[in-house]
Amino acid sequence: MNKPFSTAIHKTSYHPAILVAFYLNCLPGELHRQIPRTTKHDWQHKNLCACFGYEWYCNNQQLFNTLQQLSANEQLLKINRALLRIIALQRFLQKYAGQVQQKVYNAAATAAHTVKKLQQVLGSAFTLKLLQLNPYQYQQLKQKAKCGKSILQLCVSKHPAQLSANEVSVIKRYCEDLRFINWPLASVYHKCIKDEAAFFRISTFYKYAAILQLKRYTLPHRRKNHCTGIRATAPLQLLHADVTVFRSTDNIKAYIFLVQDNFSRAILQYKVSLQCKAATLLELLRKVHNDYLQPAAIENCRLMTDDGNENFGMTQQFFKEAKNPIVQHIIAQKDVEFSNSMIEAANKNIKYRFLYHKHIADFKELCKYAALAVEDFNRRPHAVLSGLTPLEALNGMAVDKNILRNKIELAKTERIIQNRKTTCCFYSF
Repeated sequence: MNKPFSTAIHKTSYHPAILVAFYLNCLPGELHRQIPRTTKHDWQHKNLCACFGYEWYCNNQQLFNTLQQLSANEQLLKINRALLRIIALQRFLQKYAGQVQQKVYNAAATAAHTVKKLQQVLGSAFTLKLLQLNPYQYQQLKQKAKCGKSILQLCVSKHPAQLSANEVSVIKRYCEDLRFINWPLASVYHKCIKDEAAFFRISTFYKYAAILQLKRYTLPHRRKNHCTGIRATAPLQLLHADVTVFRSTDNIKAYIFLVQDNFSRAILQYKVSLQCKAATLLELLRKVHNDYLQPAAIENCRLMTDDGNENFGMTQQFFKEAKNPIVQHIIAQKDVEFSNSMIEAANKNIKYRFLYHKHIADFKELCKYAALAVEDFNRRPHAVLSGLTPLEALNGMAVDKNILRNKIELAKTERIIQNRKTTCCFYSF
């Protein structure tokens, strides 16, 4: 025999807090819409006078009026929470006064961090007034409150976006590595990113390097503000040539000739000579033409130099004999308005970041260290190349900034998760 079909009617039970919020008119709109109209109608027209406790409610109605005003104003809620923390902190300071003075159990850190959060809501002067602390006492309290797990002296669990201890050690290790000791910080940062040792933004790297006092050993020199010079859109379209002077310990003057690519910043050829002759530059230009320009099938190429004597005379033979491609000679600040600043910057980099840090006794040692300096320049990451080395840019490599950005964001997410698990020194009310 078939049983009659029946459906069980599910009746929703509401938490008492929902009823309180409904009668105080502070129920969130999303919850208000989920309650059936019939239920809300029953609540609105219910005879509350017959309910148990109505008399007590009438005698204490001001409490519920206050609660209703607080719930309707976000700022009042923040102030109310802050005042409750003031009361809790006062009791804490009275109970653990000795521990605060003796820096025991991070009591000072707990108090100082709570005061800092209260100041954001109540203001500095009013917070200290309520706690009966003067500014000097508060400064003493902050000096006692230091987080041993963070170089920023901020609680790792409360501020999880800061770098982890492992990431800080990576920054310190790369900046103190003797292989990169003469590199600018931007190059060290990009080397760290290329090695995938850690991922963070370059501004973060600078910040932590400054806190750790990881300074570069560079000699003081004047800086000039130059406008952006002429720029090529592909390798080997525009070349630069220049010569710079260097004196070894025996006071012998030597000349370092350089030929550089504009797009990649790569030094294509160099030579150290005891004489500043056009024949030396001619030799370098012929090598560049044979080793780089012809194999790359460059259609148009220009060479920028200054108006020094080494760029004329025999050097002009190169421009006459160069074929496939023909190389056009342009003189900086004469044929074009720009200076030859790119290769002048390379000269300074090689001398100030490498050669001046070595004890170079004579010409023979200068030749040895010049080779190392050029190799270091070509193989270190450059910030202007988005972290590529000049040789990588010369060979057509490119940086996908979206991939790097995603890796940095992923590292940040993982860092926050890991730091929140850390048991740190800062707690608050």
